[in-house]
Amino acid sequence: MAPVKFILRYTAVPLMAIVAVVFWASLHSSVEIDARQYAALSNAYTRFPVDLRRDIADAMKSGKLSKWDYSSVVRQSLDDGIALDWPAGEKADVAGERAKLVALVKADRL
Repeated sequence: MAPVKFILRYTAVPLMAIVAVVFWASLHSSVEIDARQYAALSNAYTRFPVDLRRDIADAMKSGKLSKWDYSSVVRQSLDDGIALDWPAGEKADVAGERAKLVALVKADRL
């Protein structure tokens, strides 16, 4: 077997697969959360400790929360003993739920 063929078969293809999975995972984590997740944060925001509120405000500086930031906030809230409860009904308005959370964050900064 030629060295080039060996490298392509046993090294390049698996390496490209790993790169593709890492790229897909990073894109998937950077997507904005849905309306139910914004609603859950809005409902529990007043019960959060100050440091968690500060972390949410820092994550909301771009105006949106990514799935990566949301998972970090959920872990911190569970560490603080606060479980997030998703609303029972369908929440289809992401912009409206995001606006509620932004209003809470802005009111907390004053």
